[in-house]
Amino acid sequence: MERELADSITRSSARPVPGDARLSPPCEVACPIHTDARRYVQKVAEGYYDLALSIIRETNPLPQSIGRICAHPCEEACRRGGVDEPIAICNLKRVASDGAKAAGIVGFEPPAVEYSTGKKVAIIGSGPSGLAAAYDLALLGVKSVIFEKQPEAGGFLRTGILSYRLPKNILDEDIDYIRGMGVEIRTGAGVGEDIKFEELVSEYDAVLIAVGLSESRSLPIPGVDLPEVLLAVPFLEDVNAGRDVPQLGKDIIVIGGGNVAIDVARSAKRLSGGRVTMVCLEADHEMPAHDWEIADAREEGIAMVCSQGPNAIVGDGRVEGLEVKKCESVFDEHGRFAPSFCETELSIIPGDTVIITIGQMSNLSFLTEAGPEVNERGILIFDRELCTTSRRGVFASGEVVTGPGAAVNALASGKKAAIAVARYLGVEAHSSHEPVAIGEVPEDVRAQIKQAPRRIMPVRDTGQRITDFGEVETGLGEIDGRCEASRCLLCGSGARYSQLKCISCLTCVRVCPYGAPWADGDGLGGIDQDKCQACGICFTQCPAKAIDLAVLSEADIISGIRAALAVDSRDVEFGCWYSQSRVAPGAGFVALPCTSRISVGLLVGALDAGAEKVYVAVCSEDDDGRFIHGHRQTRAAVAEARAALEEAGIDPERIELSLVPEKKCMKEA
Repeated sequence: MERELADSITRSSARPVPGDARLSPPCEVACPIHTDARRYVQKVAEGYYDLALSIIRETNPLPQSIGRICAHPCEEACRRGGVDEPIAICNLKRVASDGAKAAGIVGFEPPAVEYSTGKKVAIIGSGPSGLAAAYDLALLGVKSVIFEKQPEAGGFLRTGILSYRLPKNILDEDIDYIRGMGVEIRTGAGVGEDIKFEELVSEYDAVLIAVGLSESRSLPIPGVDLPEVLLAVPFLEDVNAGRDVPQLGKDIIVIGGGNVAIDVARSAKRLSGGRVTMVCLEADHEMPAHDWEIADAREEGIAMVCSQGPNAIVGDGRVEGLEVKKCESVFDEHGRFAPSFCETELSIIPGDTVIITIGQMSNLSFLTEAGPEVNERGILIFDRELCTTSRRGVFASGEVVTGPGAAVNALASGKKAAIAVARYLGVEAHSSHEPVAIGEVPEDVRAQIKQAPRRIMPVRDTGQRITDFGEVETGLGEIDGRCEASRCLLCGSGARYSQLKCISCLTCVRVCPYGAPWADGDGLGGIDQDKCQACGICFTQCPAKAIDLAVLSEADIISGIRAALAVDSRDVEFGCWYSQSRVAPGAGFVALPCTSRISVGLLVGALDAGAEKVYVAVCSEDDDGRFIHGHRQTRAAVAEARAALEEAGIDPERIELSLVPEKKCMKEA
C-alpha cells in the first residue's frame, strides 16, 4: 500500500505544469544527463529505494558505478550549500542502489525491450559513452551490438578505475542490466584486428565510434626508454587485471597532477608499500585533479611536488631519479596551456620508478582510407551538434571527440549520440529540453531554514586500506542515507496557484513564513519559487483551494488515504515520510514531507472515506520538524477538526495528535 502511494507521487511529480513551475532544481540543471535528483533523493528519504533507483535509471544506465565515481557537479549547484552544506547527492545514488539490493527488491530486473524498428547499430567501445548510447537506443527499439577489444566490457571504467573506488562486481551488475535489455556485447573483438571497420559499415545500419582515450602519451625527454619508466594506461590495465608489474620499485615518481595521476599514485602505493611522489606543473591550488581526490591521496601518504616540470629521467641503465625544472606558469594570458620554465633552476627528485600520466589519446588505427577523416593531430573531424563524422552513417561520442572528462560527461555524449543515430535511422527520438534553474535561496529565507549537518561518507582506516584494493568508502547506510536525503529542500516543487480559482483574499501572503506569495494592485501577483520551501501552509489555508503543491498535491494525498484504507485496518496515520517509526503501527500510513500539509478538510475527509480513527504524528517539541512553523500549523488543523467533529456530535477522539517517539525521527542524528 505504501509503495502504491509512493509510486503515485513519483508519477504526479513528473507531470508538466505551467509557467514558472517549469523551473528546475539547480542540481538537475548542472547534471550533464539532467538526472532528476530531487525526485530520487525524495524517495531515498522515504525509504523507497527501488523507486529511487528507477528514477535514476530514467537518465543514467550505470547508477551503481556512477554513484561511486561521479564528479557530482550537481552538488556544487545545490541550493542547500547556501544554507549549510550541499546534499550528498552522489552518495545518495549509491544509497538507492545499495538499499534496493539489500532489501531484495526487484530493482535490478531490466525492462523487456521490443526491437520493433528492425535497425541494428554497431558501437565500437564499451565504455560509459558506448554503453549509454546502447541503453538509450534499446529504449527506442534499436538493436545495438558493442565491439570491445578488451576481454571484459566497461572500457576505462574497468581498465582505468581501480577497485578501491569502483569494485568490478558493481560495474558488472550495471553492465549485466544493459545486457538484459538485449544489448549484445562482443568482448575480445578488436575492430581493425578481429573484425574490419568496413565490415561494420556494410553490415550495420549505422556505426558509432566510442573508443575513448585508450593510449597514454609519453614525454620527449631523455631517459624515457629506461625499463623502469611506465605509462599510465598500461600500468592501470595491469593493476586492474591483477597482473604483476615487475618494474615497480619502492621509490616511485608519478608525473602528472590529474585524476588519472592520482589513481596511478594510490595504486602504486598499494602495490609497493614504498614512497610515492607526484610531480606536476601546476601550483598546489591549480592541480587539475578533484579536491577530494587530492585529499584522499595525501591522507594515504602520497607526496606532491608542485610547480615543477620534468626535464630528464636520470640513471645509468636504470632509473635513479627525475630531473625537474621550475614551472613559472602553466597557461598563457588567454588561458591556453603554454607552460613556461626557468631552465636554470634544476633539481633532482630521487626514485627508482617513473610513471608518466600526462594525458591520453585515442587509437584510431582501425579507420580506413574511406574515412571518417581525422585532422592533422589525428583527431576525428566531428560535428558536435549532430554527433556525425565526415562519413555518412558513422557517428562518434565520448572522449574520442570530447577529450578527457568525467564519466558522467561521457554518458551525456553517448545519450546525445543515440538520439542522432536514431533520427538518422528514421526512428522518432526527442531530445529533452534544457532545464532552467530556479534562483538561489534568498538570504532572509536561509535564516529560517533549520540547520542540519551533512552526513559524512564512512571510509576504511587509512593504514588498512593502503594494503589492498578493497573499496575505501563503505556506504552511508540506511539511517545516515535517509537523514541526508531529508536535508533536501525539494527545490522547485512548492506551491502552485490557479489564477482562475484565486479570489485575491491574500491569505497566502499573510500566512507564508517565507514571504513567497506576493501581491500587486490587482491581488495575488504570484509565488516566488526562489523563496518557497514547500511547507504547505498556504495550501492548507487557501479558502478557494487555488493553491496546490507540486511535490504532493491534494489529489495525491486523497489517493494515499484510499490506499491506506485498502488494508485490513480501518485506521489512518498521517506522518512524516522521513520517519521510520509509527505511532499507530496497525494503521494504514499516509506519508507527507511534513504534517504541516494537513488541513481540516483532509482530516475530516479521511473519516468520511471510512477511517474509524485518524492519527497525526508529529516530531517531538524539541525537534520542530522540517519546517520551523510546522507544529503550530499541524496542531491548529487538528484542534479545528476536533472542534468541528464535536460540534457535529461526533467523538473528537477519532482524530488524535501524537508525538513520534524521541530519537526515532529520521532527521535526528
